[in-house]
Amino acid sequence: MKSNYNILGLEENASSEDIKKAYRKLAMRYHPDINPDVDAKKFHEIQEAYHALITHLPEQKDSYTSTEGKIFSRRHNRWFSKEEFDELLKQGEKYRKKKEEDEKMEAIRDFENLKQSWVYKSFPYIAVFGVIFSILLFSDFYIKPTYSQVDYIKTKRVSLIDGSLVGIAQPEFIISEIITVDNKNIEHSAALKGEMGNIFYENPHIELMQTPIFNIDLGYRIIDVSYFDLNKKKAFHFPLAFFCLIISALTIFFKNPTPFYYTVLNTAVFGIPILCIIFILASASA
Repeated sequence: MKSNYNILGLEENASSEDIKKAYRKLAMRYHPDINPDVDAKKFHEIQEAYHALITHLPEQKDSYTSTEGKIFSRRHNRWFSKEEFDELLKQGEKYRKKKEEDEKMEAIRDFENLKQSWVYKSFPYIAVFGVIFSILLFSDFYIKPTYSQVDYIKTKRVSLIDGSLVGIAQPEFIISEIITVDNKNIEHSAALKGEMGNIFYENPHIELMQTPIFNIDLGYRIIDVSYFDLNKKKAFHFPLAFFCLIISALTIFFKNPTPFYYTVLNTAVFGIPILCIIFILASASA
């Protein structure tokens, strides 16, 4: 092994870092791609010496070297006695524990400050509102629709096959948008699959189906036949209801001074009212 150290120009007690530095330095000098004039055998010899030394070096778990009862710390760039080194390790452990304790206390202080904020204090009221609103959404979804008389105005037809003309013989390729008006002169519409113009034009008694609480248009009913809107306008009930319930539950059950709690708390306080307002405004304009 001594010859390998000599090839790299190192002492026999050289560390892995010294070996790597020496190899990089020689490689820059003797690599054939960098210096075409040098002998390739020289670089091959350097490579073999490097790999032989690195392979036979013991695994280094830290940056300390021990010689005759002394321990050298690269971090401090000095030698320590065994007693001094043990004391150094104890001080490092104390510093680590103190840092962890300081971080924990800082997190607790931040949490106590959060409890005094309007965001934290408003959450119980917003959570109750979210639960009540979720119940209303589920009720609006499942309770029997309300019916009111409307008058047929016109039908807009859209072909599902681009560039093709489809008609009564191919109703599965047509979307009919039925437009009506109620007794308050407010227009309503529903997208229905098939050629539906004649059905609505020939029946004077057309009823508009709406959810009982938020009055969202669901489609039409003629006599005893219900025609539901293909857009499924009430489909947003479930996502919003589940969002209000889940985000409130997460905020309650994960109440700890953690980034996750801060995230769900702010999402609940700001997200629930905003989404509910958007839903109500969208329902009023539907």
